[in-house]
Order: sequence, then structure tokens, then C-alpha cells
Amino acid sequence: MGLDKVTKVEIAAHTSVMDDLLEYLQTLSIIQVDPHSVKQWESDKTEIEKGRERLSNLKNKLTEVTRAIEYLERYAPKVSIFQKFSIQPEELPLDELKERVKKSNAELVLDSAIELQKKEDELNTRIKELQLAVEELEPFKSFTPKLIQLTELKTTGVFISKLDKETAERIFAEQKSPLIHIEKIYEDETKVYFYLIYHRRAEEEAEKLIREYRLEAISLPSECKKSVEILEEKKRAIQELLKKRAEISDKARELAGRINLLKYLSDWLETEIEKESVKERLFFTKKVFLIHGWIKESDFSKLVKELEKYREVSCSIIEREKEEIPPVVYKNNRFVSPFELIVNLYSPPNPKEIDPTPILAPFYALFFGICLTEAGYGLVIALLSFLALVFLKPRGGMRKFLNLFLLLGISTFVVGALIGTVFGINFDALPENLQWLKEARYKIMIFDSSKDVLTFFGLSLALGVLHLITGYVIKIYMLIRDGEWVEAVCDHLPWIFLLLAPAPKVLIKMMPQYEGILNSLFYALIALWAGIILIFSERSTLNPIKRIGKGLFTLYGVSGVLGDVLSYSRLLALGLATGVIAGVMNTLAKMVREIPVVGIVGFVGVLIVGHLFNLFISGLSAFVHSIRLQFMEFFTKFFTGEGELLTPFSEKRRYTFVPMNSTKKG
Repeated sequence: MGLDKVTKVEIAAHTSVMDDLLEYLQTLSIIQVDPHSVKQWESDKTEIEKGRERLSNLKNKLTEVTRAIEYLERYAPKVSIFQKFSIQPEELPLDELKERVKKSNAELVLDSAIELQKKEDELNTRIKELQLAVEELEPFKSFTPKLIQLTELKTTGVFISKLDKETAERIFAEQKSPLIHIEKIYEDETKVYFYLIYHRRAEEEAEKLIREYRLEAISLPSECKKSVEILEEKKRAIQELLKKRAEISDKARELAGRINLLKYLSDWLETEIEKESVKERLFFTKKVFLIHGWIKESDFSKLVKELEKYREVSCSIIEREKEEIPPVVYKNNRFVSPFELIVNLYSPPNPKEIDPTPILAPFYALFFGICLTEAGYGLVIALLSFLALVFLKPRGGMRKFLNLFLLLGISTFVVGALIGTVFGINFDALPENLQWLKEARYKIMIFDSSKDVLTFFGLSLALGVLHLITGYVIKIYMLIRDGEWVEAVCDHLPWIFLLLAPAPKVLIKMMPQYEGILNSLFYALIALWAGIILIFSERSTLNPIKRIGKGLFTLYGVSGVLGDVLSYSRLLALGLATGVIAGVMNTLAKMVREIPVVGIVGFVGVLIVGHLFNLFISGLSAFVHSIRLQFMEFFTKFFTGEGELLTPFSEKRRYTFVPMNSTKKG
């Protein structure tokens, strides 16, 4: 349950090897670089400004590359979802990645992609403008006057607008001056387009009409052409632009075949940005720079050995500042480490605590299996996780995630075989030729969770009691380890006595001949719990009234402990629900099967969709509620968290993999 030991180190080196050393440390990926703790002097500001300028340039370059990749990916050959997941990124050491970027013409590809995207964006903007103009002119294609004539009238004014049909009918029917005329130009399903023509002597009345109906003017091109002529010109212009865009698309499609060059460049830039960002945490002068950081104690000798190639570098362990809190590193085997994901959802442990993962792992796997209680679903989860691990070959967090669900699937399969169901099958209703399955099932099963509900309920509460006692034991161990044995005995041990008290009563049914002894043990446990709490809850005073008063108040905490125990009844509820819903899906499928012609297809469809739905919903519930039991009932007894994981200075890549156990050659 211990965490790996972490120590603080200082690396001092000549500035001439800064870039090479940082790159080497990046490939080692074993040291977390923290802001330097040198307080007596300031870093050389000239070097700081140079680093910031280069970092800014690298980030701008990466933005261009990212935009170019996104643009070319639109023209790259489409791949199926399965191919996306099955194609593994290329493994490249940093030296080889740099060499490929150096020798390739990635810059030329980048410039070409940016230029093509710029031209395409300009064409798209122009096409949209023309299409909008066409849409605006379309209602006026039957409008016969040349449009420039509308602006050359001296004694007459023209106002073109549109209205909804109902309002248009009102304006057409309204009594107007003989010097005002309104005529419809075009009508669609919702709007009526019209022009209002008036003599200049009736201009005031026309303007009043425009204000009354809140008419908005439609501007038409002022050209010596008819609407239909302008419309045709714009449509031809659109076709010409579309041809040019198609040519650009062909060039982009051809350029997309070299997109990998941009991906190499992107990964190199990401790595360089990470390296330049680290420089802001260093202390340096014109000749010397210092690196302060954290490393696992077991990796320190490796670091010293690796740095022997540099004559200008020294490495040593230094004392941490009093206020500094070191990062933490888990130290778990391959079966426990996937459950670190669950702990991290709450918080990594702080350096003063123990790692709860080895204790959480079996409880969480068991609780998940009981909540699902479906051997068939467990088999599906385990099989899918295993296939994903084999064929997708994931790394890092995704690999841990799949390993976690592989273990949870196995746990669910075992629990389902011992007390649960298999795809909701009613074994009692099996035909004669399949009775052997029923017999085999009952040989494996401990009890049937759907029939022996009280046994299932008792098991859930018993596991809850064991879980809570484990939490208290860990807390007592931590307190005794830190020399706080009085608090351990007086504040936490009594609650273990209380949780153990029901055990003798349960054992009486199994061993009635020892009823007297077991009853005495029951009362002794209750007495120890109540006595220690009453007398020792308040230890800061000798006043008996205050001590007993505080003790009585503390005894009220029994309601919280009993509430914690009852929380584990959710294991029963979720376990029963999964099997019931699975059985309902089977019943629905049988009903659909009776439908003529499509019955078989519907039967299979309902089974697949129904069980997948149940697997998703019940699996999600099992995942969430098992976490809740850990966080709300278990962790509250001993765990605070608030730690930070060691984050080694390493390469950051998106499109290629860093080879496993790869380091730069000296």
C-alpha cells in the first residue's frame, strides 16, 4: 500500500548544452521539472526574452500546421471507424522524427496547403455572395425594365419591397391616391414581392404608406440590364468559380497524400514547444543554468549514469523546502494499477497517506460484479476489452482503462456464475434436452440471488461491514504509524467493535450450542464501543460531566455508521434489477417471435438491442454506484487525497508514438 519514494534533484550545466540536455531529459521521461527555488539571484532576462520569443514563434507555426492538417484531412481518403481504431500510429524515436522533418519538404507542403486553403476560402466567400445575390434577384426575373431606369426617373419614384400575403392583401386593397400605384412582381408560398410607383407630388403620401406598413426597401443592382440578364450572368459566374474550386480541390486531394509530412512536423513542434516551455522554470545566467525537479529515488542512479556523457553537467539530491509538497508515484502491480483510474477520479493520495488502490481494487471489482450479477454480460465486457487490447494495442490511459474493464468483466462473470444469471435465461423453463445446463448451473451456484433475496441482502450488508472495518483499520494503522495511538484506540477502534457486534448474533443460528458465549460476546462488544466513546471522546478535560456529555453526543454517530452499512443494500437492488430486466428482454423477444414472417428477425433484433441496452444502463449504474461506495463510505474513514501525481518532462505527440523504452543514444 506504499507509494514509490520521490526525491528532489538539482541538475547544473553549462548553457552550451542546454538544448541538447533538455532534449535528452525529454527522451528519458523520468524527471518532473518544477520552477527553480533559487531566491538569491535573478535569471538572465535576455535569455528569458529569447526563449519566450522562440516559444511564441513555435506556437504560431504549430497553429499553421494544425490548420493545414485539418484542411487536407477533408480531402484525404475516407476510412471506416474500424480502420481508424485498428491503424496504429508509427513509432519513431525523437532523433528519427527530427531527421524526417529536416529531410522532408514539409515546409513546401505547408505553404501549398495554406495557399490552397486561402484561395478556396476566397472562392467560397465569392460564391456565397453571388448565391445570395441570385436568391435576391430570383423573384425579379420577370421584371422587364432595365434596372438602371428605376434610378433615372425624374418625376416618378419607385420603391421595391416584400410583405407576407395577409398584409400584402391589405395594402393592395387600401384606397390610395391616383398618383400611387402598387403592382405585384412575384409571389411564393409566404411572401409577396411588389413595387410601389408614385408621382413626386404624392411623395409624402407614399412615404406615409411605407412607414405605416414598415416596408423595407429591396435594393437591386443599378445596371443597364434586365433582372433576368443579370441573373444569368451571376449564375454563369458561379459556375466558373465552382470549376476553379474543383481544380483547387483536386490539388488539395493530391497534396493530402503527403499529409504525413505535416504530421511529423506537428509532432516535432509539439515536442519543441514542451522543451521551450520548460525553460521558463529554469534558473540560468549567460554561462550556467539549473534544473530543479522531482524524480523517483529508484531512478536517480539511472539519471546520474545517463548524464555521465556530459562533462558540463552535475546532478545531485537536494533538500526540499518545508512548504513544498512532493508529487506522488504509484507503486502497484499490473493487476492493481488499472484501479488507479478510480482513485484518481477522487484524488491521488498525498505523500503522507498510503496508496488505497491495492485495498480498493478487490472491493471495487467485487462490488461491480455484484451490481451487475450477470455472467453473460461479464463475459461480453471481458471479451470486448480483451479484443480491444489485442487488436488496437492502446497505450497509456486507454490501456489502463481497457485492463480495468477486462478485470471487471472477469469479476462479473465469476459473480454471475456463483449467484446470478446468464443473459436472463430461465433455467427452470429449459426443455428436457437442455436439462444438463440447469444441473451444471446449480452445481456451480452458491445461491440464486433472484430467489434467495434475504441471503443476497445479508451478503450485501456483510460486505459493507467488512468494507467499513477495513477503512477503520487503515486509519488506525496510519495513526499508530504517526504515533497517534490514543486517537486510534479512543476515536476509531470503538466503531470496529460496533460493526462486529452483530456477528455473534448471526453465529448463534449456525452454532446454537454456543448461544451463551456468543450473547456475552455481543454485549461485550457493545459495552466496549459505548464505554470507550463515553469516557474518552473528550480527553481535554477531567470534568466528568463534560466528558460524558461529549461521549453521549459522539454516540449519536451510530446513526451515521448504520446509514453507511445500509448504503450497501444498493448492491442487492442493482444486482436484482439487472437480472430482472434481462429476463424481461427475453420475454419480449419470445413475444415478437410469434409474429409471422418477420418473427425470427424481430426475435434476434430484440435480443441484441435489448441486452445491449441493459448492459449499457446496468453497467453504467454498476460503475457509478461502486465508485460511490468507495468515495462516500470507504474513503471518508481514512483518506483525504489532495495529492499530485509525478508528471515527467517528456515528449508530447499527437500523430506518432514514442517507442517503448526508447532513449537517445549517447
